[in-house]
Amino acid sequence: MSNFYTPSEQRKARQAHRCSYCGETINKGDAYDYQKGNWEGRWFESKMHPECFTDMCEQGDGEYTPYSNERPEQGVAA
Repeated sequence: MSNFYTPSEQRKARQAHRCSYCGETINKGDAYDYQKGNWEGRWFESKMHPECFTDMCEQGDGEYTPYSNERPEQGVAA
């Protein structure tokens, strides 16, 4: 099966979520990036702080270990 994912979309949290990148809480009312797809045969749905999504994209290949990364400073690109 091929790897694929939808383009990310910005959403506003209607409830608290856990950031897939850093593991910290995305609070109700906060903006977050949402993406879903299939990676190496597994379906995924990710919700990330905007700065976490930017940091993940800038790492190059878009691969990361969920909940194990440091949250970048807000408003600061890595």
